[in-house]
Amino acid sequence: MDARAMPVFAAEIRQIMYVAGETADPSIETVALVENIVREQVTFMLSTANEYASRRGSPVISNNDLIFQFRHDATRVDRLQKVLFCKHIRKFSREDDDEINQGEEEALELKDDAGNCPDANSTDDVNRRTLLAVTTVPWDTSSRYPELPRSVEDVEVSTDSTEANLMELREADRRTMTMSLREYETWSEYRHASFTRRRTKRFRQWSGLGVIAEHRNGDDVLDILGFLTGEMVRRLTALALALQRRELHTSNARSTDRPSQKEEIGLFSLGKDSRQKPPVDVRHIRQAYDATQVCRGGM
Repeated sequence: MDARAMPVFAAEIRQIMYVAGETADPSIETVALVENIVREQVTFMLSTANEYASRRGSPVISNNDLIFQFRHDATRVDRLQKVLFCKHIRKFSREDDDEINQGEEEALELKDDAGNCPDANSTDDVNRRTLLAVTTVPWDTSSRYPELPRSVEDVEVSTDSTEANLMELREADRRTMTMSLREYETWSEYRHASFTRRRTKRFRQWSGLGVIAEHRNGDDVLDILGFLTGEMVRRLTALALALQRRELHTSNARSTDRPSQKEEIGLFSLGKDSRQKPPVDVRHIRQAYDATQVCRGGM
């Protein structure tokens, strides 16, 4: 494989695959295939989002132009909304911290002029509306009513999403239970791997963002794409691992049916338990991708 075909996000893909359960080191061909599949999906989503925006007469795409494309996957939509919700909560918290120092000085200046004091309730209402905007979508029933819930805690939580999150937590607990301290530190670090984190310019060039479609500064399009690319790699890896396990199980079952031959076990020979699982290869990734195309939700 020449340098031109080297994957741009090889390190990030390997880290995401590791968190998804692939502890072996996949080949560069496998990583390149994963990246190509994800890139095709992203460019297709951007093209579709740009078409939606054009129908509205807008020169830029919005968050909902992307979310609408996987609206049938309620669990994924709910997970994304929680990610965006937490992002804006952290943003408001930082803004509040920055305003504390300024507020003490401004309080002295505005003490004698109550009419010029900023309305705290108004600011809270703007923040609340922003948070609710990322947890509701135009095609949802709740968006048809002008009255907003009194608090963001009133937002309905999907039962399916909660169950999926619990299953993910159980799987993470099962995997980390037998890890050493060093392995756990690696796993914790790799959990933050992202295509867009600190690599915005490279991601825009790689995905065609700005060429295929453009978005407004300050929106959540990059965060949504970063979330989706990570989800795509994790899903491909999980399906590929499941296919590989089934393949290995079938192979082992066939080998036990054959007439057993007595193995000579020497002092330095490896036992059966010492044999490491090979990494998933290109064939498993292709089969996993084919499986996602059968499902309604796709990647």
